Amino acid sequence: MIKIDEILVKHLESLARLQLSEEQRKSIEKDMREILDYMELLNEVDVSGVEPMYTPIESNAELREDTVRPFEDVEAIRLNFPKRKDGHIVVPGIHA
Repeated sequence: MIKIDEILVKHLESLARLQLSEEQRKSIEKDMREILDYMELLNEVDVSGVEPMYTPIESNAELREDTVRPFEDVEAIRLNFPKRKDGHIVVPGIHA
């Protein structure tokens, strides 16, 4: 069983790069305990005669055929973007 305590919450806070108040930490700790307590109820359910399932949906979805359809008005899409350069759209960069 996982031990839910202040150390775990602070570790998760660090991993998520959050800055929580003491009140928020206590609330998260309480919520996590309640969630795990509820999940422990599932250990009491007798599933010995139940076959495992991978999805609750029995039928397969009908998929349409994958066909290429040309789009003639690419410029109409480009006009929706505020920044363009040399026929391309300009988006913010991703910084790690």
